[in-house]
Amino acid sequence: MHYFYQPRYNQLPYSRQNVYLPVAGAQFIQPHTNYLHAYPMNRNHLSFVVQQNDVPGQPAQNMQPSNRSPYPPVDPELLYESANQSSKLMKEASMVLDKLASSKEFGARLMDVAQQSRTDEVERLIHSVGITSDVEVTYNPDGLELVFKSKVKNMDCCKLSISLRWR
Repeated sequence: MHYFYQPRYNQLPYSRQNVYLPVAGAQFIQPHTNYLHAYPMNRNHLSFVVQQNDVPGQPAQNMQPSNRSPYPPVDPELLYESANQSSKLMKEASMVLDKLASSKEFGARLMDVAQQSRTDEVERLIHSVGITSDVEVTYNPDGLELVFKSKVKNMDCCKLSISLRWR
């Protein structure tokens, strides 16, 4: 543990002039004092801040945090469109999953063409369910992965990934 000394300077009791106080790092007002104090971020560097106090022993005025946000105003339009597109992707993914869950013949056909590395036929079978979204299909001897993608204003907005095991 490191200890360091940081001097504290109290105001002169009869002074109404600007008071220069050593301050380093983030600033805050300690309620029992009438000067700014901060813990230094870099212990080898001190900067000075001017504080105007009209009445000694009273807390500094106008030191309230600003109500303005440092962040830009939010625009939920892209989030709204992305959520709508994601809902569409989920419906189409549900169609594929329902087909695989209800038809063992469809699943067997899909596994057979995947085993033969006929990627075009695997994608055709997936699209034959009635989906219109862009789907990236990858498979290996252990399973199938479907990645449904959508765009809003020519920008990738959402992606839904489903992994299914078949071995």
